[in-house]
Amino acid sequence: MGRAGGKTGVYVHANTWASIYPAVWSFMLALRERGLATCLTTNYLAYEREVADLLGIPFDTINQACLLPVAHAQGTDFRRAARKPVESVVHLKRWGTRLGSG
Repeated sequence: MGRAGGKTGVYVHANTWASIYPAVWSFMLALRERGLATCLTTNYLAYEREVADLLGIPFDTINQACLLPVAHAQGTDFRRAARKPVESVVHLKRWGTRLGSG
């Protein structure tokens, strides 16, 4: 089948990643439940071929989506991440109209 089914375009890529990332998130939550920590990494994909060669991944037939380094967590004081107020990042009905701006 080849990389992304041999096809290109937003549709193919969106469908590929939409099915992968929920599984990745579930895996990350399962790790946390077991006292392990991870971090979703994607910047390395600029060097996907080099990483494939290093790890023995067949580049022509396997799409890499991310790497998940896994380690034992230090402590259990997990807390919520600092976030911007939802009103500052969500658009309503059209781009540029902020949630709560009327």
